[in-house]
Amino acid sequence: MPSRRRFLRDLGLALGGGLASSSAFAGGPGRAGRPRAGAAVPRTSPMPRPAAVKSLAAGDAAGLTVGPGRSLPVTIPGVRIESIHLKMPDGVHLAATLYLPEDLSAANRVPGILEVLPYRKDDDYLLRDLDHHGYYARRGYAGMRLDVRGTGASEGFPEDEYAVKEHQDTLQVIDWLSKQPWCNGNVGMTGISYGAFNSVQIAAMNPPALKAIVAAAGTDDRYTDDVHYFGGAMHLFENTWSVAMVPANVMPAAPDYDVTTQAARDRFETPPWYMRWIHEQVDGPYWRRGSLRPDYGRLKIPAFLMAGWLDGYHNFVPRIMRHAPAPTKGLVGPWPHAYPYKAHPGPEIDARRQLIMPWWDRWLKGKENGILDQPRVACYQMKWFEASLRLEEIDAIPGSWRHLDSWPDSAFEPPQRLFLAPDPGATGRGGAARDEAEDASRPGRGGTLEEVAPRTAALSLRYRPGVGTRSKTWAPNGDGTYGMDQRQDDIFGLAFDGGPLRAPVEILGFARARLFVSATAPVANWIVRLCDVAPDGTSHYVSKGVLNGTHRRSHTDPEPLVPGEVYELAIELHCTAWTFDAGHRIRVVVTNADWPVLWPSPHRMTTTLHLGGDRPSHVDLPVCSARWLPGPEFHKPPGPEYPVEVEGREAPFVWRVTRDDPKEETIFRLERGWETTRHPAGIRGSEGQVFQARVSDRDPADASLEVDAFYIGRSGARSVEARGTGSLRSTSDSFVFDVTCTLLQNGKTIRRRRWQDRAPRRLV
Repeated sequence: MPSRRRFLRDLGLALGGGLASSSAFAGGPGRAGRPRAGAAVPRTSPMPRPAAVKSLAAGDAAGLTVGPGRSLPVTIPGVRIESIHLKMPDGVHLAATLYLPEDLSAANRVPGILEVLPYRKDDDYLLRDLDHHGYYARRGYAGMRLDVRGTGASEGFPEDEYAVKEHQDTLQVIDWLSKQPWCNGNVGMTGISYGAFNSVQIAAMNPPALKAIVAAAGTDDRYTDDVHYFGGAMHLFENTWSVAMVPANVMPAAPDYDVTTQAARDRFETPPWYMRWIHEQVDGPYWRRGSLRPDYGRLKIPAFLMAGWLDGYHNFVPRIMRHAPAPTKGLVGPWPHAYPYKAHPGPEIDARRQLIMPWWDRWLKGKENGILDQPRVACYQMKWFEASLRLEEIDAIPGSWRHLDSWPDSAFEPPQRLFLAPDPGATGRGGAARDEAEDASRPGRGGTLEEVAPRTAALSLRYRPGVGTRSKTWAPNGDGTYGMDQRQDDIFGLAFDGGPLRAPVEILGFARARLFVSATAPVANWIVRLCDVAPDGTSHYVSKGVLNGTHRRSHTDPEPLVPGEVYELAIELHCTAWTFDAGHRIRVVVTNADWPVLWPSPHRMTTTLHLGGDRPSHVDLPVCSARWLPGPEFHKPPGPEYPVEVEGREAPFVWRVTRDDPKEETIFRLERGWETTRHPAGIRGSEGQVFQARVSDRDPADASLEVDAFYIGRSGARSVEARGTGSLRSTSDSFVFDVTCTLLQNGKTIRRRRWQDRAPRRLV
């Protein structure tokens, strides 16, 4: 889940009172739609209720029955806040919060903007939602925040991420929202990460009332561009999210955290989502259902797409803009997994005022405001900066904005070819397999980058599954890393350097590698990293691509490698925008491990990279010669509109890699957590996660990931904790999954559930 600390520090809101301690049920009214005996139905707002809004408590539109939810003791000037529940056709109640303009009436109808998330709207994301949707309401929109079925304050079972039932619910809620007497019939859908995913997914279904979307940090391909299978190799580090979601999903609803309700019991009946993912190791109908790619023609609804280059979720912006028939606009900045107006490192921009609101105004209110006259693409051209373990330690990324009407052809068909050439002094097949390096300041044995094909050579590399600890994590946001000095990893790969550049080189798009390779095992991964080497030798991560060699023909039907046979691999690197300064060198590193980002392949082996002759391994760089257009000057976002203070403390942050040489094992450990001690809405609680991964050089099949995640909510003197502890272990032929979820009240266990599963390895 995205880090909340910057949200808590930066939000501008006016809140009052304390959260009500009584409620109708843990997540809204009970299944019969009535409060518990003796419990009062709370008022939904301290403000007078306009006549046009009264119908919310008992309204019935689009086949959904509507009733009041729990109240939030929150006031935002100019905004009415309504907590409601929607009874779906199958009887399940979904919880939502409406953020409405204060002057709402049937004579002053407004568009609706919907966000659907599994992240708890009444505590975990409360302040974030108040800022996000309050901003819309103060500017003439009705914001609606819905908890996904089976999460937060909504009843039901969270069967899976982006489940069929979730999509059905969302389509019905869009229809309901459009038919409210205070809505002008036009609905937008928005979100970041999970909310971007489902915004694109729902838009591809073309519901009549949905007129536009704004999606940040999303994907068009759940298999290759999410936290599942990167180029057919299995993610390791980011799969910790799935285990952390187990206690988050079973936690009873805020603010009373009532563990006795049927809704709270139901949460324990749903297996962890990862149990499904581990059985879906190849692409197919399961992953295509939530993916736009390759059928981009389904997206016809106007889409404003945003992302950050430091994040893993940015490829969808250029791909959708190039292939979808929908009117589109794209913004990619130097940001991690965050909105551009709340991103760190920066520079942040006032995207809400300058871009998002004009987009909504154009498509939901019909205003001809010139937003479509601007260049369609705005992207930030980054330059070398000093890397750090934590992005929070970096102030701003150097570079400049570029504007274009479309992504240039060179972004998808990179024009500059650089051949991987052996060191001039090397002979024959390149000698023994690369094993160790004494000097960490020097790159691993490889060679040079040349514009003409070199002589024939072959370079071998012993597989060390623990290599990759300096590399970029998938979706860094404060607690992740964009990549430290890469030399520590470069020395255990095959590194190829160009000469010092005489002039800057700008790339924009997808670099592509074509490698001729062989391996001594039936399964092997190849990772290609593009780096920027400064004059002092510092190696900075720019981009990378991954391919499981067994997926060389298809992600749906992998084929084992025949040891010793040479294969041609096509590897696409992540899209990027980067300027290599004069005096710097371009480096390409080819390796066979990227741990703990990827789960290690299971066999001890040596891989060989073939160069020159009829096996000319090379990389094509998307050097950009496009003509930049004049575009809007982006401004810094303003300070908080309504300052708020939140007190809390952060647990010591631990990011540690240790090496046990006698056992030939590498261990990675991450610890993080925080506690809210004073909150303007009365919420008190804490959460934390500990992740530990282990890999063995002696037996790469013997790898493990252990996760311990907890969420604690406090209501008066009562404390409720949901804790998930789990492990994923691998053998040569299987993955073994074991997760236990425990619910405690005042430290006493009241409910526990364990899930165990085994899945055969399918060439991963």
